[in-house]
Amino acid sequence: MLNRSGGPLLAFYGSRGLGKTSLLREAQRQAQAAGFLTAWVTGRDDVSLAPELARWLGEEIRREKAFGDRAKGLLHNLDRVQVELGVPGARVGFEVASSRESAAIEEALEDAGRFARNHDKHGLALFVDEFQEARLGDRRSLLIALQHFDGAPAGCPVAIIAAGLPSMHAAVPEAATFGERTDFIEVGLLTDVAVAEALRLPAKRLDVEWSDDAIGAAIEQAAGYPHRVQLIGDMTWQAARPSQGDLIAAGHVQQAADLVDQRMAGLYRSRLAKLTPEQRRFVDAMAALGDDDVARAEIASRLAVSTEAVSRPRQELVDRGVIEPAGHGRLRFTVPGFARYVRDLNVPE
Repeated sequence: MLNRSGGPLLAFYGSRGLGKTSLLREAQRQAQAAGFLTAWVTGRDDVSLAPELARWLGEEIRREKAFGDRAKGLLHNLDRVQVELGVPGARVGFEVASSRESAAIEEALEDAGRFARNHDKHGLALFVDEFQEARLGDRRSLLIALQHFDGAPAGCPVAIIAAGLPSMHAAVPEAATFGERTDFIEVGLLTDVAVAEALRLPAKRLDVEWSDDAIGAAIEQAAGYPHRVQLIGDMTWQAARPSQGDLIAAGHVQQAADLVDQRMAGLYRSRLAKLTPEQRRFVDAMAALGDDDVARAEIASRLAVSTEAVSRPRQELVDRGVIEPAGHGRLRFTVPGFARYVRDLNVPE
């Protein structure tokens, strides 16, 4: 991906808590180690991307001491974009046409990419987190820029790597039809082997081992959810307080279980607090039907409405990353244990 100019967007997608941002950060570190200038932006619907992009590019270029005075012209242009497009804190701000913002994004990427290529770097790699949250015009500008770079006779050394919720599948082609060529890569739950390695490898570097029983207990508790794996590792370590050469046992995992559940409950509460009454009724009905995949028709039946009547809250919950499709006409919660938590809240006292 980084060895070509332009080309389709590379997009990692998945529900919240699966490690997409961490994956994107690791990709950025690898790009830097491979000799690329990199920049990072986060999609927001309340902030124009152009001045944010110019600001982050400027900071990264200033951080590269080897560029020295050679970067003065580029930095001047990037500073001008921030002023003209009204970045917070700038001395001047005024409205400009959306076409100017789109042009500013493309120019900033092209200028930074070519400058990097001409000054001992391979090019520019831009990383965009929460891509689906970016304004429609900004999403379109990024995609159009990639298309232009791909078709440029001399090429343009710029790659864009994004991450976001499953709603990216709709957000990308919504911005530009040719966005359908995007390389989508799903980030899902961890396998048992991945959970075991995530716990064992960091401990091994400190000469501490996990017993097979402890790993088995951790795998069962984690249900493949990366954030829960992190909590299990952290809380179990605190329970065991191992020294060099010690063994973490299943008992330590069990000691940590309540603390892990308490931390996960905070995540569950946060998700519920953001729901509208209609969305909450949908979630309550879905949770009441069990922990596995649930048929949309069953949810509608429990709510005593038609399947068409649940279309809106269903899509809103998918967009929020609370639920996800699990096959034709079926849904599941994105965080293991969420259904049980909701059911426990709804038990009469």
